[in-house]
Amino acid sequence: MLCSLCSFSQERIFAGRVIDKEKKEGISYGIVKVKDRNEGVYTDENGRFSFTANPDSVKAFIVSSLGYAKREIAPGDFKKDSLVIELQKESTSLKEVVVTAETGKVRRRILGKKKLRHISDCYQKYGEEDAVFLYADKVNKNTLKEVFVYITNEGVPDTKFRIHIYEKEPGTNLPGKELTDSNLVVHANKGNEWVQVNLASKRISVSGGVFISVEWIAGHGNNELALTSKKHAEITDHNGQVLGLARNYGVPYMCHRSSFHNEWKSAIDYGLNPSFCPMIYGTYTYHKK
Repeated sequence: MLCSLCSFSQERIFAGRVIDKEKKEGISYGIVKVKDRNEGVYTDENGRFSFTANPDSVKAFIVSSLGYAKREIAPGDFKKDSLVIELQKESTSLKEVVVTAETGKVRRRILGKKKLRHISDCYQKYGEEDAVFLYADKVNKNTLKEVFVYITNEGVPDTKFRIHIYEKEPGTNLPGKELTDSNLVVHANKGNEWVQVNLASKRISVSGGVFISVEWIAGHGNNELALTSKKHAEITDHNGQVLGLARNYGVPYMCHRSSFHNEWKSAIDYGLNPSFCPMIYGTYTYHKK
């Protein structure tokens, strides 16, 4: 993977590998981002990355991945052609809890809507993220079981994307605290299909509802090669897979995040049609006495 972040006369290649500090294994699809700038690249399946930049114009690089503590790397640390960057698993302090067995029958419900009609397509670029808020009842202790995402046969359907689950932030109604703690990377096969992600082991609470998002981590061959739509010739700048859209679904809480940005905005703030929403739904379980 080779991505150009800046265009200066004294550019150099920064290359390396991001690994788990304890296991010494590569961390797939971690992010290497320029500090204070909305520019970055993903690591590949083996944790490797490569890009060009002017070291005089870069303060530092922020290296991160879900479930790991972030690290800040100075350009001068890349003394050799390749640098191994170790990330430490984030330690979580758990409160003492009393575990009691749930009684009653396990029930299953749909999070959002299962019967969605594919009427439009979502063409996104490397690094962008789209989220939709899906409601669940507040009465029971609901646990997320599965997520389903509809990928069309446009672009390159079998390139990979990452699933995130977020709480809704009070006041802004935007994605807030992330509930996923590890990489959930999946892909379609031929397209025009639902991609299923099993999340039962994560024990994620969805009482009241959650945001579910798709992050476009791979693009075409895990780089920024622009593709042209086969259906719409005027669309000449997207990468990889194409997410299906339905009408009047998840309104008004469809949100978007631009490539390697931290802030979320609503679809309306981006000038997007709020009546078109990502074709994403889920299932959750609860115990009924």
